[in-house]
Amino acid sequence: MKKQINKNNHWSEPIIKDGLLIEINPVDWQTITALAAYTSGQGKCEPSLEDLCAILGLADISSISKRIKKLKNKTFKELPVVTVKRRKMKNDKGVWVYSTNEYELHPAILAVFRIPRLGQSPNERGD
Repeated sequence: MKKQINKNNHWSEPIIKDGLLIEINPVDWQTITALAAYTSGQGKCEPSLEDLCAILGLADISSISKRIKKLKNKTFKELPVVTVKRRKMKNDKGVWVYSTNEYELHPAILAVFRIPRLGQSPNERGD
């Protein structure tokens, strides 16, 4: 028996109708949820790898780096699940080093967490 989508729960459409959870395994979903916890109203976030590691209970930064790398290579409806912008800054010795990354979540994931996309009003989200 096929279940009907509750029309009052706009967030359920990407999960049920579009099959988002079929495409994303539980470990990836856990990582996405951690990123979403830091996401701004623009659908972007900048948590440190240390913070992500801590809230996910991972032993080292390489574990979260591997998870992020997998997510960045996954697509859903022809868009990346997570887009990563690596930032560089000069350290106190004048050497360029990587700093906190900026992450942007797929629009379907934003819908699940009810996070508006850039330039979208609450009425367009269905609130």
